Amino acid sequence: MTRRADFRLTLAGSDLAGDIFAAAAELVDITDKVRPRLVSLRLTSKRGGEADQLDLVLDDSDGMLAIPPSGAVIRLQLGIKGEGLVDKGAFKVDEPEWSIPSDQISVRARAADLTAGFRVRTERSWKGTTLGAIVRELAGANGLDPRIDPDLAGIPVPTLVQHNTSDMALLRRLGKDHDAVATVKDGKLLFSRIGKGTTASGKALPGLTLTRPDVSSCRVRFTARGADAGVEARWHDQDAGERKTVKAGGGAGKPKRLRKVYHSEAAAQQAAQAENGRTKRAGASASIELSDPRPDLYPERNVTLQGFKPGVDGSNWILSEVSHSLDKSGGLRTSLTLEAKG
Repeated sequence: MTRRADFRLTLAGSDLAGDIFAAAAELVDITDKVRPRLVSLRLTSKRGGEADQLDLVLDDSDGMLAIPPSGAVIRLQLGIKGEGLVDKGAFKVDEPEWSIPSDQISVRARAADLTAGFRVRTERSWKGTTLGAIVRELAGANGLDPRIDPDLAGIPVPTLVQHNTSDMALLRRLGKDHDAVATVKDGKLLFSRIGKGTTASGKALPGLTLTRPDVSSCRVRFTARGADAGVEARWHDQDAGERKTVKAGGGAGKPKRLRKVYHSEAAAQQAAQAENGRTKRAGASASIELSDPRPDLYPERNVTLQGFKPGVDGSNWILSEVSHSLDKSGGLRTSLTLEAKG
């Protein structure tokens, strides 16, 4: 029996009725109006750094569709008929487009949790604090509920300056410095270790095992990046009046050296460990299309591959990106991007 896709779309601030996308005071279910016009629907969820993205393409061959207003909020539920729907979050329209001769309207919407203030450049500074305190302050400033990995929350931060950068850019920087994912989901600011296999609050994420029958296509790429040689970082010892070096990882070959000179040994060690983890993950990646759609999947889960090939089966993987695509025939496809776990 063929499993067919199902979805539900609701819209706040607009209504697909009459002159499509006219103002509406309440949340409106637009599923039945979208379904006969749907050309394609694609949802892309990434681990962090970029907002989840919803792309809709609608048929406007009768000319009755109005171009949707930027700022309208769409909530998507996605699933399989007879098996229930999975809430995939809310998305704010920010790139509507009309085109001919295709006579289509394309709607690009990004995760609605990212407020306008999250992107505004600002000035702040901290002294003698912790990573957790900084993330909590940034969350509060943007009306978000902080969820911080306990292993990260207590890391000391002697000084930090936010100079003409947005809160989003600062969080990305902090994530990079600590090999963490900083992302916003359903009104929560999540800050957790990459590949740890837990939520930011410490709850274990369910692992995922894929065998060859689960996969319709798979491509694995291996890249030689000298990951086994480790990473060096330098720091300035004020008491000794000299630069010193710390290292994360190690093995044959010349280690990668970070350009920045850090203010303390602890900061240098943290940066070296973060870069070493990123380098290891860059050593292999996998692109997979599943045989059966899985609308329940989301990034950052640990993945095990079984029955493929030595070197593929033996690697530990992290789910870094999930894409769900739906066409007008009702077919749903789920594609995955995996990274080797550092």
